[in-house]
Amino acid sequence: MFGRSQIARFLIMPKQNPDAEAALHKLGQRLREGFAAKHPTQEKDIQAVKDAVREQYEQEQKAEHEKKPAPDAEKQPERQPPEPEPGS
Repeated sequence: MFGRSQIARFLIMPKQNPDAEAALHKLGQRLREGFAAKHPTQEKDIQAVKDAVREQYEQEQKAEHEKKPAPDAEKQPERQPPEPEPGS
């Protein structure tokens, strides 16, 4: 019978255990910290990423600036204050 097999125990979804979730989160943190300790990020790698991000940002800003037309004084009339209503 399927219900009595060893595999069936793993197919049934257990109730969520907040303690298990916290333990997994803590394990993930420890793994990231351990990896960072064994494989430190070098300053030249950080600088290369900063340069790439800065270059991409500047390209996007330049493209956006070129996309927007400059405001034309002839197209937009000067804003006038509203005239007071007669009899006020």
